[in-house]
Amino acid sequence: MTTPYIILGPITTNATDASGVQWIQGEIKGLGAPQGTLAPQQKPRQPGAWAGLSYAKGRSFVVNGTAIAPDAASAQLALDVLNAAASLDETLLTYVTAAGARWTMTRRDGEVIPVWLNSTAFTWSVQFFSPDPRMFGAPISGSTFLPATSGGMSYPFSIPFGYPAVSVSGQLSLFNSGNETGPVIARIDGPAVGPVITHNGSGLALTFASSLVLNASEWLTVDMERHTAMANDQASRSGYITQRGWSGFDPGNNTWSLTAASFNAATKLTITATPAYK
Repeated sequence: MTTPYIILGPITTNATDASGVQWIQGEIKGLGAPQGTLAPQQKPRQPGAWAGLSYAKGRSFVVNGTAIAPDAASAQLALDVLNAAASLDETLLTYVTAAGARWTMTRRDGEVIPVWLNSTAFTWSVQFFSPDPRMFGAPISGSTFLPATSGGMSYPFSIPFGYPAVSVSGQLSLFNSGNETGPVIARIDGPAVGPVITHNGSGLALTFASSLVLNASEWLTVDMERHTAMANDQASRSGYITQRGWSGFDPGNNTWSLTAASFNAATKLTITATPAYK
């Protein structure tokens, strides 16, 4: 059984680093569903309260542990590494269990608190804050081309062999193993004219005008969560969107379909989606 641990920059707890410092994982607080924004207001002169919709707040973490070094110089260096890893800037924090890894982009909130046990060992505690309350798994992806059927032959008499038709569904399916809607990045590789990306479960369709034309060497990157569409990852094409059906990676199975204003067998849709957890 794997004891849960974290990876923060160059530090992997429950492991010994290249300097011979043993990092021992302590408590990890903040892995449950974060607090919501619910603010009920008591009804005047009657029982009950009014309470609108509630949304998850940002996620706070408190992580602590112990560092044991082979000598005093290595112990001080270990604290320096911890101070740098617990950055005030956005930092990747990964939480690893026997069931797999989940990650969040976080930043230090408060001070790094070391308590020296002796000249070669100290305990430490750090609080972090993630503006996005979700934890994420490893991104997964799939691709499809425009729906088409080609080939296949029929004869007015029986033959001992056949020429089956080749079909392209124009759809791709990905499974979100999490319990929260995750982010989606869509990429359309040209040639393409007026592409449409539809999330079949919700019916949300992101439609581009037929005046949007991608040549064979061009592509369009769509960030469904940030509501952006960038040609060749450089120039915005949001002005070409005529229907803004931005879709997410919902828990369970998700299917997207690709259509376009005109057919080209090389038009390709790739979806990269990230499972998310409360």
